[in-house]
Amino acid sequence: MLFHLIKKDFLIVKKYAFLMLLVSILIPLFVLTVTPELPGSVSFFISEIFSIFMLLQFVSMKEYQYPKATSLLCATPYRRSTIVASKYGFCMFIFLVCCLTYLIDSFFFPDLGRFSLEMISITFLSISLVIGIYLPIQYKLGYEKTRFFFIIIIMVTPFLLPQIIQFNDGIDMTSLVPSVMFSLIALFSSLIFLLLSIYISVKIYNHKDLV
Repeated sequence: MLFHLIKKDFLIVKKYAFLMLLVSILIPLFVLTVTPELPGSVSFFISEIFSIFMLLQFVSMKEYQYPKATSLLCATPYRRSTIVASKYGFCMFIFLVCCLTYLIDSFFFPDLGRFSLEMISITFLSISLVIGIYLPIQYKLGYEKTRFFFIIIIMVTPFLLPQIIQFNDGIDMTSLVPSVMFSLIALFSSLIFLLLSIYISVKIYNHKDLV
């Protein structure tokens, strides 16, 4: 049932899916061309955050425009908890697609750097934190009051990333623990945070009055 709900979201954004696929391929190459001194993890994160939030915004916008469709969906055998979980699954599927496109980019453009488990885990943790905070807020306040969140993220990211990179270089967590162990801890922390976020979103959505 979860798969069908994720598929439903992709059908909603099918007009934009190919465009986002193209964008996820081009963003790392654009960042490499404009600022070649930045590590590949930066372009990977930007392509992930842009693709996930852009498609998520399109889905939320359509659901906002047609509220009766959401009410009818909740009247079907699909549980509200499954509907909520499908939004997270939708985001995670986009994350995996972006991983694949970046892997292809790094194969043809070695200057992007090695596509590693450490890069995936750190980016996944960052994306999980953003998604895990954003979705419960959206379920609580609605699309109309949170639609500018994506724009804020896109505007803030170029300013925050250099600071995060400098902070990471200063601490170098991989020197404290083995790289594989660090990656596993980051992935596990991401899953825990996402599960907590899903729980909160389900609690909010279960008490939401759908018109």
